[in-house]
Amino acid sequence: MKIGTRIIYGAKSKNVVTVLHRMEGDIVERSNESLKYIDIPFDDFDPSMHFISGIDEQGSTIIAIVPNYETEEQQRIRELEDTLLLQTDSEIGGLL
Repeated sequence: MKIGTRIIYGAKSKNVVTVLHRMEGDIVERSNESLKYIDIPFDDFDPSMHFISGIDEQGSTIIAIVPNYETEEQQRIRELEDTLLLQTDSEIGGLL
């Protein structure tokens, strides 16, 4: 199945809200049902730390935290930095 591009825009203002690009392959055909929206306050969602996993039955967003997997190298660097900070702190008398 091939589906073309869909543009969602404000009915009165004609401002483009989002563009859904074309798709091809084993996909579900786009529906013509009416669309709703949810506004999330500015500081409640950081795309680098969260993701939207869905919408619940009451129409609220289900926001999950992106797991932070640290590689062995990143963990070793963090441990070395912590050790250096503690050594420096003890050498200068606890001013850090």
